[in-house]
Amino acid sequence: MKQLHIAAIIATLFLSISSLAQESHLQFKGIPIDGNYVDFAQKLIQKGFKQEEVTDYGIVLRGTFMATPEVMVTVHPEPVSKVVSYVVASIDAGDNWTSIEQKYYQIVDTYKQKYGEPKSHTEEFTTIVEDDFDRLKAIRDNKCVYKSEWFVNNGGIGIALFYYQYTYYVICGYMDEQNMMALKQSIIDDI
Repeated sequence: MKQLHIAAIIATLFLSISSLAQESHLQFKGIPIDGNYVDFAQKLIQKGFKQEEVTDYGIVLRGTFMATPEVMVTVHPEPVSKVVSYVVASIDAGDNWTSIEQKYYQIVDTYKQKYGEPKSHTEEFTTIVEDDFDRLKAIRDNKCVYKSEWFVNNGGIGIALFYYQYTYYVICGYMDEQNMMALKQSIIDDI
């Protein structure tokens, strides 16, 4: 179910960037999001990340991102070609609403410094929220929509709140447009 939530965030980015023109690949930690996903993960390992596991949906690593140690990074491949299509960094945001919200704003502000104002920005709850307990429950139940999205010439970047395995995260998703367009073409070719 949680993978479905991440997929929905990535799909929103995909639909929004599909009309952008681009000449190069989006980068994560200075590495172009391109090529075989195992090779991409190997480049992160060369930058000090440690591989934790290989799953059905990609390779999970842990390392330093945005000056934060122990960040979980998942490298997601296109299912047929195994080309890396998107990368998600999951930053532990703490266990109370104040720390979660502060971490979210801190990360969004950092991205604003590099990319300017987000193309879209949403902060809402799709349920009744009266206190911090309700806010935390809303995150767990996918009823808290805090997200910011930037669309750059070569892809999209999305920041959102997320809950997985008893931990609240701010996730930073990077989607390369060229590789997602290739995935879209592969899907079209199947029908």
